[in-house]
Amino acid sequence: MTSFLVSDAAPADYPAFARLFPELGVVDPVPSAQRFTEIIAPQSILARDGEAVVGFAWSRPRGERLHIVNVITDPANRRRGVGRALMHELAKRARAAGFQRWMLRVKPENLSARKLYEGCGMRTVLEGAQLRVAWDDLGRLPSPPAGIATATLTASEDARFERALQLEAGDLSSVRALPGRVFMGAAVQGVPVGCVAFDPAFPGAPVLRARSPSDARALLEALVPHALPPHAGLFVSVEGDPALESALVGVGAEVTMRMLRMEGNVDDAGA
Repeated sequence: MTSFLVSDAAPADYPAFARLFPELGVVDPVPSAQRFTEIIAPQSILARDGEAVVGFAWSRPRGERLHIVNVITDPANRRRGVGRALMHELAKRARAAGFQRWMLRVKPENLSARKLYEGCGMRTVLEGAQLRVAWDDLGRLPSPPAGIATATLTASEDARFERALQLEAGDLSSVRALPGRVFMGAAVQGVPVGCVAFDPAFPGAPVLRARSPSDARALLEALVPHALPPHAGLFVSVEGDPALESALVGVGAEVTMRMLRMEGNVDDAGA
């Protein structure tokens, strides 16, 4: 395996990041230079072959796990061990920070990436999808149950909603580290039945959990006042909930990407 220099990313690396980002094949627009400088670069690493940037990886804490958000290899340098060099450096840093578990999401058809992650001890634990949902289609979901109440979810309530909805500890609170997010919770007689974290700028909901499609409708409709023009809808991530995915598709939502969540023990990544 070729030896690459892996080091911290810096704001000056934005052009290389912007060049590599489209290789992810996602609907997300290339993050701005400001977002890269303020949020992404401080938690990212780059792999270099001489002066050339050949790979990039961004990770951030998600509760007690390290969430590997992106791993990107320059297409001209694939099959040279760039991804493995980045993963091994992430594992080294994860151990130093005290993480025992890590996670990421990958497209099912990306077999080479899956093989890499499996070689680092990760296994698929959930299947999911990203869907594009029009605001106008939400009214075709089952009607919300009587007595359901939606309200802004405060940080002090995160742990209660995570436990009640069987989210991992930190799934909500970790998103609060990102600016501009809107958090909503839904409850019936004080009992949590759903929660969502919303990024109006994208627009998207990377965290959405509801007991039923009707509860999800109440949550998503509560986001409408926070929507920014000219967005006619939003992207939602649904994991391990085929009933909700089916309900959304049934009212016209488009599946834009299939995803597998992979997790593992950091120590299984090897040295």
